[in-house]
Amino acid sequence: MDLRSNKKSLSNLVYRDLKEKILKNKLLPGDKLIEMEIASELGVSRTPVREALKKLEEDGLVTSFPRKSYIVSKISVKEAKNLYIVRKSLEPLAVELLAQNGLNKKTKYFEDVNEQLRVAIDNKDDELIQNLIIEWNMALVSSLNNEILIEVMNMINQRLYRFGNFIFRDKKNYKKHFNNLQKVYKLIEEKKPKEARKASEKTIENIYSMFEEQADYKMFKSWLKNTWQECFF
Repeated sequence: MDLRSNKKSLSNLVYRDLKEKILKNKLLPGDKLIEMEIASELGVSRTPVREALKKLEEDGLVTSFPRKSYIVSKISVKEAKNLYIVRKSLEPLAVELLAQNGLNKKTKYFEDVNEQLRVAIDNKDDELIQNLIIEWNMALVSSLNNEILIEVMNMINQRLYRFGNFIFRDKKNYKKHFNNLQKVYKLIEEKKPKEARKASEKTIENIYSMFEEQADYKMFKSWLKNTWQECFF
């Protein structure tokens, strides 16, 4: 990846590159992020790397230590629970507001993503499914044209993405979650705000239950041993 020709946006390009690697677990919790090595790999100076790392720290994706060293932030069960609590407060509200008017010209993006997700489920394209699940949530919120809600939900969904690889280790969970999303979608389409909100709340409860099931102590310990070892706490 050669970024030398993009001087004005080098830090953003480095940021996006590192962020994608973290979210997709190509960089694992606890991995050291060394400025010089990253700069050499991407063909940039250390300054845009340093700026990108600071931005990633603001996102909660990396942790800094004295002497300007960084690691990929560890994941905690407590963090997952707190994120789902906040999500359960906001996303059902967005669903209820959207269902008041139903599907229309402003929801075209949302409708398109829903169809893309259906196709990905049929094709069993795991990586695309996980990306589209996050995009489904963001397309839903984007339809409301509320910049603050979009910003907050984007932050929540980015941080929840890291848990997706854990939740969806059981591939059956993809289909279960998709079916729950379709119940919400149908109620929005039918302009049933209260029912849609309840369905959204139930969907979020269900996906957190999936997380808890996958975090069963024996399974959790085994998964840690085989993959990230001491990366959870």
